[in-house]
Amino acid sequence: MRVHLTAAAIESEAQFHAALREASGVEWYGANNLDALFDLLVGVVHPPIEIVWTGAAASRAAIGERFDRLVAVILDAVAYRGGDAIRFKLES
Repeated sequence: MRVHLTAAAIESEAQFHAALREASGVEWYGANNLDALFDLLVGVVHPPIEIVWTGAAASRAAIGERFDRLVAVILDAVAYRGGDAIRFKLES
């Protein structure tokens, strides 16, 4: 799964979850919450997984502190599965 998120497309947590759901090709993504995000990344989608977030600073300004939680969950998934399984890159 490859996901390229952009600040123009991701201005809310709901938009983030919608983008991941679409990119994953998984019909059932569960609830749009952090637990479902972790489950998707570690147990549903097969590696390799690549997530690139362009304009991350603008997305963070739009989403607020929930942006930090989304990033933390993605980093937790990277730690759980390993850097070869999930690659995550934030670009300002």
